[in-house]
Amino acid sequence: MSHRILHLDMDAFFASVEVLDHPELKGKPVVVGGKGPRSVVAAASYEVRKFGVRSAMPMCRALERCPHVVVVQPHFDRYHEVSENVFELLRKVTPLVEQTSIDEGYLDISEVVQTDEDARGLGARLKTQVWEHCKLKCSVGIAPCKFAAKIASDLKKPDALVVVRDEELDTFLLPLDVGRIPGVGKEGLKKLNQSGIKTIADLRRESRSTLTAWFGRWGERLHDFARGIDPRQVVTEHERKSLGTERTFDTDVRDVELLREYLGKHAVRLARELDERALCAATVTVKVRYANFDLITRRRTFQRCLFEAAEIASAACDLLEFTEAHQRAVRLVGVSLSGLRGRNMEQELPLVF
Repeated sequence: MSHRILHLDMDAFFASVEVLDHPELKGKPVVVGGKGPRSVVAAASYEVRKFGVRSAMPMCRALERCPHVVVVQPHFDRYHEVSENVFELLRKVTPLVEQTSIDEGYLDISEVVQTDEDARGLGARLKTQVWEHCKLKCSVGIAPCKFAAKIASDLKKPDALVVVRDEELDTFLLPLDVGRIPGVGKEGLKKLNQSGIKTIADLRRESRSTLTAWFGRWGERLHDFARGIDPRQVVTEHERKSLGTERTFDTDVRDVELLREYLGKHAVRLARELDERALCAATVTVKVRYANFDLITRRRTFQRCLFEAAEIASAACDLLEFTEAHQRAVRLVGVSLSGLRGRNMEQELPLVF
């Protein structure tokens, strides 16, 4: 039996949900994000991408490239609601679903379909169901392994369906730009290109030892990916190792009381996430980035796990006292929780600073 992995990726998800909820935005260049001078684009509709606007781009640059862009504030609760509806549909196909982000995930459909034609039909039905139930478009890639399925779903977006058969894997992969490999970031791509590696075929010619020397353990994975090797399985449950939230300010903050107020807001949000997962946390970490971009963290591990907003906020504010926030302007402040465990597993822990 062939191994078949399906990767589903919602098209311009945040922007598409905003257009769904606000039909007057249909056909317009829409970006989701803040309007402040330090805001970034969280999502970009396909109408605005033709101007070179992309997610993670500074909002000021997006406005330069498309002055008539429509900027919409994000509504994350709504995005999570729609995401849950989409993944509920996927789990009706198979329990082997791995959600990797709010808008994408993998399904192991090896035991659900028998042939490549069956796989294509399943992909088409899923796309139809997502449209009928959620009124949103998605792209689907199906391939013998995870990384190839992800490439396939991205190759012809939006509204794509690409199926890669076992015997077509080399033909599919080798001509592609090496930047198509998931995880090859801007710096990695620059280094590969400087070494004359433009395509996956070029990458295949490099030895494992060479790639390892360049990229460490990631080089080993690149070596395997170039040969169509990806043994990773679809993992249905991910143990959360930490939870965190942060805020980048539009203007640098020198008011410590305002910083404490934001730490309190972060604590409320994190406490809500802990409640949703029936978790508690042993360690609280505060992150502060100063105006000159220096970044510091302060953390404390408690004997008793925390889960209430007030105690998380109190711990975070105490840790703020061990920073230079009283003397220096602050660009960003954040709180994260680690040492997560189920509340029924709570136990006494050693006190660590």
